[in-house]
Amino acid sequence: MIGQEIVYKTLEELNIKYDYYQSPEDFSNEDDGSFWSKIKATRCKNLFMRNHKGDRHFLLISDYYKNIDIHKFEQRFKKGKISFASQQRIDLYIKGTIGAISVFSLLNDKNNCVEVFIDESLRNSTRLTFLPNELDALIAISFEDFVRILDYAGNTYEFIDMS
Repeated sequence: MIGQEIVYKTLEELNIKYDYYQSPEDFSNEDDGSFWSKIKATRCKNLFMRNHKGDRHFLLISDYYKNIDIHKFEQRFKKGKISFASQQRIDLYIKGTIGAISVFSLLNDKNNCVEVFIDESLRNSTRLTFLPNELDALIAISFEDFVRILDYAGNTYEFIDMS
């Protein structure tokens, strides 16, 4: 299966049921409704960000199709200018690749440096999809198991309105 070994070990250790999907060739195509309707889960967007000083890092998780107002996030939390983290920072904190970051990336953050903010609307989802820290595959899990993974990883997290 495609994905980092730590993802599957953790799912097994926590006895989490999941569905595994290998990506169709047009996986990144937003118009591929047929693939997404088959799996009956909310497609999640995961943004790994940093503050302007580079001393704080954030994982923002929301519905893939929802716009996140980064400027509103900056103003609300007074964390300074927020921007996308570089591959170098990804390697240092969560060990993944740009475009393949997800809740499972937190399993690599042994010092719990990354703060997590989750869009409130995801609470209404029965199932969520995440990349297993690599491209070309998806893992679908229940919302409850998503929270279990957050708790297991140990990072601070908060549900907020990101719109």
